[in-house]
Amino acid sequence: MYKAISLLTILAASTVMADQTVTLNDGRQVILHDNFTWQYVAETPPDEAESLTSDKPQLVAIPLIDKKVASMIKLDSNHPSMQLSDSGVDLLLGAPSYVDGKLIIPTSITNQSLNSVILIEIEIEVSGIDKKALTKKSVTIWQSIKRMPETYLRPQQVKKGKDIELDVVKQDQYFISANITSLINR
Repeated sequence: MYKAISLLTILAASTVMADQTVTLNDGRQVILHDNFTWQYVAETPPDEAESLTSDKPQLVAIPLIDKKVASMIKLDSNHPSMQLSDSGVDLLLGAPSYVDGKLIIPTSITNQSLNSVILIEIEIEVSGIDKKALTKKSVTIWQSIKRMPETYLRPQQVKKGKDIELDVVKQDQYFISANITSLINR
């Protein structure tokens, strides 16, 4: 009798601890792992499915996001130019203006992460309408003072960042692309 109970216990435990494949309402499949994690099952094209000999479902990863953003901007516009995001920090490039031979783009930062931010650097490239590069520059948008926590950009804070100033020939429109190249938290 004890052998039968032990065998049933082992069989029940092995079914609980095994990975399970579940089909969602929209037809996608996911694997539920015994450590409470999950992954999508990769869909394979019919010609590839025939060549696969493994009984294990193929796993798929979430695709990487290209963090470089591009936009066409107009000098007479009152609309923000673009938004860059990285690790819970959002950087808004505001409406551009042209003053004393420089393209000026104001910035504001929203820290939606759980950590304080001490440095944000971006790389920005400005091109004409023909997409011929006019300038490319690295700009420090936010930098706190070392060992002065009151200068940190705290979680859930919104602050004005440093204006981006670029020496370019005046045009009505520019094509800009930018990405956050460095983000340091404390």
